[in-house]
Amino acid sequence: MSTILDYVETERRPFDQFPMNPIDALVFAEATYFQWEYLLHNIWTREWPYQVSDSMLFSDMPAASEMPLFGQYAADTANNLKMIDFLRRSPRFKDVSVSHLCAHTDNKEQIQFAAMCFHIPGDICFIGYRGTDGTLIGWKEDFQLSYQYPVPAQEEAARYLNYLARELPPKVLLQIGGHSKGGNLSIYAATSCADSVKSRITNVYSFDGPGFSFKLHETDEYKKISEHVNHLVPSSSFVGMLLESAPGTRFINNKALWLMQHSPFTWEIDVNDFSYASGWDKNAENRIGAVRTWLSDQSFEERESFTEMLYHIATSSGASNIFRPDSSWAVKMSHIIDATKAVDAKSRARIIETLRLLVLLSFKQKK
Repeated sequence: MSTILDYVETERRPFDQFPMNPIDALVFAEATYFQWEYLLHNIWTREWPYQVSDSMLFSDMPAASEMPLFGQYAADTANNLKMIDFLRRSPRFKDVSVSHLCAHTDNKEQIQFAAMCFHIPGDICFIGYRGTDGTLIGWKEDFQLSYQYPVPAQEEAARYLNYLARELPPKVLLQIGGHSKGGNLSIYAATSCADSVKSRITNVYSFDGPGFSFKLHETDEYKKISEHVNHLVPSSSFVGMLLESAPGTRFINNKALWLMQHSPFTWEIDVNDFSYASGWDKNAENRIGAVRTWLSDQSFEERESFTEMLYHIATSSGASNIFRPDSSWAVKMSHIIDATKAVDAKSRARIIETLRLLVLLSFKQKK
C-alpha cells in the first residue's frame, strides 16, 4: 500500500487538474516540521502586528543533503529528508510557495508554537500548524492540554489565523491543518477566529491531533465550522483519541505497531484518498481506556501537579531536545535519579502511585 512519500514522488497532476485533497493536507502538515527557521524570516513579534514576511518555493528549497541541522523538529528525520527532495522535484508541489513563517518557543512563557502559509495554485492557502517538536517545553504543553484552556500555543494560533485573514486577499480561501498538537491548534484557531474568517474556511484538518479538556464540539463557536472539520487518525490511534473530540472521526489503515502509527509516513493511501478502516482498533481502544480512567480520577490541579513534577525531572536530565540526544543516557539517567530524590516524599509517592495505577489499568483493560 502507498504512503505519502509514494504520493509526493509519483503524483504528477497539477492542482487545476486534480484539486487539493486530504492527502495533500497531510503533506503540508508534515512539511511544517521542516527547518524553515533556517530558510525564511521569522515574522513573530511580541507586540502586534507581526513583521513583514518573505517566501520560498518548494523548488527553491535546499537539497536535503544541504540541511545538516534538519531533525530538530521532526521525529522521523529520515523520511522528512526524503520528502524534501521529492517536493523540490514534484510537478504537483514544486510551485507551491511557503510564507509567513511564525515561530516562538519560550520556556518561561511555556509555549512551543510554529505556523506557516502554503500557497497553492488556484487562490487556496493552507495554514499549517506545527505539532510537538523535540523541545521539552513542547511536550509539557501537550500535557497541559488535559487541564488548561487555552494553552499559550492555542492563543497564538488564533492570533495568527486572524492576522493572515487580513493579510491575504479576500478571494483566497483558507484550509487549516496540522499533525498531532498542530491538529488541536487548527481546530482551536478555526473555532476562535472572527466570523468573517470562518466564512473563508473550507476545510480544517486534525491529523491524529488530541482533543480538548472539555466538549468544545458542543459550543456554538465550534458548530459554526463543524461541517468543515476533518479528524483523521490511524486505525490504532492513541494521541488522536485522547481527551474530548467531536464525533465523526475517520480511521486510516495502518500496518505499523501501535504508537508508531502516529507517524504520517505509516498511513496507507488508496488511489485518490486515504485507505480507511471500518473503525478504531479494539486493542487501541482498550489501551486508551486506562488513560481515560486515570484522567477521570484526577482533578485539574492534580494533573497540573503531576505535569510539573515530570517536567522538573525531565529537565534535570540535561536534555534540550528529545529527538537529538546531546549527552550519554548514563549521564541523563543519573541526573533524573537525582531529580527524583529532590522531589518531596509526598510528590514522589504520587508519581509512583500514578505510574502503578496506569500499569494496572492497562493490564485490566486488556483482559
